[in-house]
Amino acid sequence: MIKEDVGVITLNPKTSGGARWNYLAAWAYADKKFDGDEDKIKDFIKKLYANVLVLDSGARGATTSFVENGQGDVLIAWENEAYLSVKDYPDDYEIVTPSISILAQPSVAIVDSVVDKKGTRETATEYLNYLYSNEAQRIAGDNYYRPSNEDILKEYADTFDLNVNLVTIDDFGGWTKAQETHFADGGVFDQIYEE
Repeated sequence: MIKEDVGVITLNPKTSGGARWNYLAAWAYADKKFDGDEDKIKDFIKKLYANVLVLDSGARGATTSFVENGQGDVLIAWENEAYLSVKDYPDDYEIVTPSISILAQPSVAIVDSVVDKKGTRETATEYLNYLYSNEAQRIAGDNYYRPSNEDILKEYADTFDLNVNLVTIDDFGGWTKAQETHFADGGVFDQIYEE
């Protein structure tokens, strides 16, 4: 993706939470490839973003730019977006899973002030608990979302690459630290992208 003639479609880490996952996945890959050498990691990320043809504001827009509008050679996307694209256009695309990526698990929570005000705590709690039930995990897997239950994930070994090394946001010191270091005004992304 860092070769000069490769057009990349991805999201803007300044406007999209999904883009931050993409960026951090690339950073984790480069970190391993260059054995933690920050100058080489930054150079890799700089070259990657220099190849970006369209820096879309969200995941659906990036997929549309790539799949429907035919822009670029590579789409860096959520795993489920990639699988849906291949499902819709099986002869046109292939999924290339990197050896290292990031486990993107969007947060879910019960907001006390909201459920107390609306009287929906019981329903919200049931929904939250259901998300991690075996049934819901299989629904997730059927829709190309990587199940968090390891036993159920194994049932989808024909879909998901179970050998990919997945780092987590904790490897970046958590979201607060990652935001401050990489995505805040003047952070690493700004330094690299503005150059």
